[in-house]
Amino acid sequence: MRNKSVDIYFFTGTGNTYLAARKIKEVFEQNGCTVRLLNIEQNSPSEIDLSKTIAVAFPVACWNTYPFVRRFIKALPKASGTEAFVFSTMGDSSLKAAANFGDILKKKGYSLIATKGFKMPNNLISIQSEEKNIEKRNKAYIKIASFALDILNSAAKPEKTNIFFKMCLAVSSFITLLWEKKPAQKLINMKVIKEKCVKCGLCAKICPVKNISYKDFPYFDGNKCQICMRCVSYCPTGAIDSLFVNKGKVYKGLNESEMKGCFKI
Repeated sequence: MRNKSVDIYFFTGTGNTYLAARKIKEVFEQNGCTVRLLNIEQNSPSEIDLSKTIAVAFPVACWNTYPFVRRFIKALPKASGTEAFVFSTMGDSSLKAAANFGDILKKKGYSLIATKGFKMPNNLISIQSEEKNIEKRNKAYIKIASFALDILNSAAKPEKTNIFFKMCLAVSSFITLLWEKKPAQKLINMKVIKEKCVKCGLCAKICPVKNISYKDFPYFDGNKCQICMRCVSYCPTGAIDSLFVNKGKVYKGLNESEMKGCFKI
C-alpha cells in the first residue's frame, strides 16, 4: 500500500464488521498510517476523498450484502487508480462476496489491492454461547491482523472470482432486493412486544435505514428492514421479536459504550 492515509467505510449490524475494521485500523496506526472509520449509513458515496486509500467493509447476507450497502458501493464515484481494498465478515460461507464487490470497484477505476472474508460469530438463528463467540472473534482477529500487515507490506492480493461466483452475486442480489417488498417484510415480521418495551427509543435511533419510527411507542414503519438484527440484539429488554429470533437468543458484538460510539448515538 503506497498511501498511508486510509478511510474505511463500513456497515455493521451487530458489531462484527466494526470490530474487524477497528482491528485493521489498530494495525495500520501502529505502522504509521492515519485511519478513519466511517459508517456507510451516515456518509454519502459522492463525498469520498479519492486522494486516500479507500476500504469498503460489510457483513455478508445471503452470500451477498444488504441492499442499501450494495447501493452505496454501486454509487461510489469513478476513480483513476485510487487504492482500494474490500473485506467482509460472515457466520459461514460468503461465496467470495468481498471479491465480487472488489471487481465492481475495479470496473470503476480503483486499484484493487486486496479482498478477504473473515468468519465471525453468527448473529442469525444459530447463535452460540458467549464463550464460543469470544473464541471465534479471537481467531478472526489473528487473521485480520495478518491481512492488514500483508496490505501494508504490499503482499496482499485480491481473490479471484469466476462466472459461478458472479452468477451467485446476481441471483442473491435479486433475492435480497425482494426483502424490501411488502410480502417479504410480512414474513420477516419484525415486531415490538409491548409488554417488554420500556420506550427508550434505542431501536429507532440505531436502525440504519430508518425503518423504525417512534411516537409514544416504537413501530416498524415501511418495507425497508434489512434483517441486520441491530434492533433485536441491542434492545435492552429483548422486546423485539421476529421470524429470525430463536428462543430469545441474540448476539451482540459490542458493549454499551462501543455500541454508542459505533452508531454515534
